[in-house]
Amino acid sequence: MLYSPTTKRIMKNTISNCVAMIRPSSFAFNIETAGNNAFQNKLEHFTPQQIQDIALIEFNTMVLMLQAKGIKVVVFNDSGSDTPDSIFPNNWFSTFTNEILLYPMYSANRRKERKKTVFQKISNDLRKPVNDKLAKLEKADEILEGTGSLVCDYTSKTAYAALSPRTTSKALDAFEELTGFTTVRFESHGPDKNLMYHTNVMMTMADTYVILGADTIKESDKADVISHLEKLGKDVISLSNDQVYNHFAGNMLQLKNKKGEKFLVMSKEAHSCLTAEQLDQIQNKHSNEIIAVPIHMIEKIGGGSARCMMAEIFFD
Repeated sequence: MLYSPTTKRIMKNTISNCVAMIRPSSFAFNIETAGNNAFQNKLEHFTPQQIQDIALIEFNTMVLMLQAKGIKVVVFNDSGSDTPDSIFPNNWFSTFTNEILLYPMYSANRRKERKKTVFQKISNDLRKPVNDKLAKLEKADEILEGTGSLVCDYTSKTAYAALSPRTTSKALDAFEELTGFTTVRFESHGPDKNLMYHTNVMMTMADTYVILGADTIKESDKADVISHLEKLGKDVISLSNDQVYNHFAGNMLQLKNKKGEKFLVMSKEAHSCLTAEQLDQIQNKHSNEIIAVPIHMIEKIGGGSARCMMAEIFFD
């Protein structure tokens, strides 16, 4: 039996030193998700094999760059032929509670990414049971795509959530009931003026700061979101809409190594657009070293960036 009703806990470590990544076997433009992901692009001048080959090079390079800084990376090889987005595992499972939570996914081919071989291995390694209660909400079209939908401050057990077809209110209600987290809900709009498909495209949570595309937030929600973040003691580093929409600057992840050294992982594209002031805040004020990974093909085709490629693994 997968379901267990005991997910409430307080984490000791709120910055992970380990991530799971899925090496793609059929990376491609996902037509099933393109309707509400304005960040996806078709690149007609590349063949499907060229797209897969380049994405694989980018993936392997990113793994090596993380490992070089002492961050543990657990790599699983995708075996699916109809899983073009398998490279983004953070959407379908998480480990930040005392269970492995499985999440309800929007598109049919993304639901195929939930491989038992993956979550059972992680469950065994962490000695945590697997809870599929949320995933079953798919049957009622209630969706919550993991840490794409949820940008969490683990210390306060607060999750920020931009409402969209991939982040529904009833699914958030169920998440709150299951985990004891409080959710801060708002509307955020993407480059096509429709609802932002994932919260983690416009918000990155770190221990002492948050990187926020505040101007993407609906005006009537903006002050409330910023106020919540400031009450948590977060230093708000603001992004422009151009940085969010055109450079994936909101899609980052804070990690640490076993020495306790802190890093902010982002794409090379995101790094290229940051201002001197923003870089100073991240690197000097908050003592985070930047790891900027070259993942241009993955970003263009997949509509996701560095944070989406990493599912945090928490061992306590």
